[in-house]
Amino acid sequence: MLMTDLPAGVDTLVRYGELLSGLDIGILSHSSDGIVEYANDAARDWLGVGGLSELGLDNTWSLLDADGEHLALSQLPAVQALCAGEPVTGRVVGRLRGGELHLLRMDAIPVPGFDGRLERVVTAFRDVRAGWRAPGKGGAGASCGE
Repeated sequence: MLMTDLPAGVDTLVRYGELLSGLDIGILSHSSDGIVEYANDAARDWLGVGGLSELGLDNTWSLLDADGEHLALSQLPAVQALCAGEPVTGRVVGRLRGGELHLLRMDAIPVPGFDGRLERVVTAFRDVRAGWRAPGKGGAGASCGE
């Protein structure tokens, strides 16, 4: 199959998948019906899942709210962005991993299709602790000018 034969959304994910997998920021893409279309390596590592089949809006990945209580499905930034059609930014969500609480800052951005209707929501997140990297990632990168 040629790249030109792929639907535009899939083509974009294929073309940028390698770039997104190398980022130290978790990236999730949900379709308009809530199905996870894409999760980069950092997202799967932070959420503790191996593949897309373990992700979805029916699974909150043991996420917690600011009070340490189980996060309801309606409180997920991606769900809120899907329902409202508006960005949800700066939401801090807790994730227990190996008995340790990690606080993730999430931004969920709705992406319209060519027809203007909501096509997907892309969520970006990272641990809010300065300098913390996704599991399996290397140390801090060198800065320019050093």
